[in-house]
Amino acid sequence: MAEKDYYKILGVSKSASKDEIKKAYKKLAMKYHPDRSSEANAEEKFKEINEAKDVLTDDSKKSNYDNYGSADGPQGFGGGSGGHGGGFGGGFNMDDIFSQFGFGGDSGFGGFGGGSRRQQKDTRIYVETQVSLDDVYFGVEKELKYQRDSECSSCDGKGAQNPSDISTCSSCNGQGMVLETKQTILGMVRTQVPCPSCNGNGETVKNPCNSCHGTGSERKSETLSVKIPKGIESGVTLRVTGKGDYDKDTKSFGDLYLKVYVKTQNDYEIDGADLYKSVNVNFVQATLGDEIEFKHFDKTLSLKVPEGTQPGTILRLKGKGLPHFNYSSHGNLFVKINVEIPTKTSSKQKEILLDYAKTTQDKSFIKRMKGLFK
Repeated sequence: MAEKDYYKILGVSKSASKDEIKKAYKKLAMKYHPDRSSEANAEEKFKEINEAKDVLTDDSKKSNYDNYGSADGPQGFGGGSGGHGGGFGGGFNMDDIFSQFGFGGDSGFGGFGGGSRRQQKDTRIYVETQVSLDDVYFGVEKELKYQRDSECSSCDGKGAQNPSDISTCSSCNGQGMVLETKQTILGMVRTQVPCPSCNGNGETVKNPCNSCHGTGSERKSETLSVKIPKGIESGVTLRVTGKGDYDKDTKSFGDLYLKVYVKTQNDYEIDGADLYKSVNVNFVQATLGDEIEFKHFDKTLSLKVPEGTQPGTILRLKGKGLPHFNYSSHGNLFVKINVEIPTKTSSKQKEILLDYAKTTQDKSFIKRMKGLFK
């Protein structure tokens, strides 16, 4: 008789497939994870379902468990490194557990996993600039002035007075990381932390450079010319490779990120690559129709105002908007018609208007008009 019923713990049958077992385990692990669950026995349940999963997804252990009631075979649960008498038992992999919660397989539990884990300097630089609507329409080249870390001119970016002053860290053997063992709610676990002897660099410097104090870099003013493409939209960030800060460990420069903002312009409203503009016409033009002209960036556009155009009518000029960002086509220009009503009229104009009013067959209106003119 088995000491623990792993099938019951996971809520699966003995005929369950490995995928079904893993699915059941993941559901329960999410429910009872100590960082998520508020239940009093969450930690014990978490240990238990991990132990069950470790046995039932391992073909050899599962075979021993099904035949002998123990994952270790006929000798039973005897503790020790391979048994289930202490800790979590079963030697399950913490990296495997954490990977199932979306933390990735590199949780820091266990060994190094190969390769150096030295901390890298954040070499990115972020800069902002403003452009006009004309710049968006035609494209522009902007000159940027900013500060960045460059190679130290005294030590050529090495951080030491002489190359012989640089040696591999003896504490981490150049890995930049060391193992640290801690007692947690999950038991004793090992995590990787930056090596305190070399601050995660993997190297130690006997005599740091007097100019940069071992950083390998010095602050300098830079002037950079950046081409802003046509159709750039406000808020878009452009990346300029190799124009960021210098990192002596990788002996390389990071990237510069330029965020572009478009200045607002009273003449236009912007919606992506589409432009909106208002033009004024008098009531005669709106009534009889007309063809008007107006300036639009580097050209003069003609717009046909149809007969009987109402105030607020929006007319479209296809392809007369801004260039599409990263495309060769243009957006549209939408023109809103504002009809101007004269505030003063001459006697002759009033007579003409009255004659027009007579044609409307609106007798009450004509009567009122005559009274006004008297």
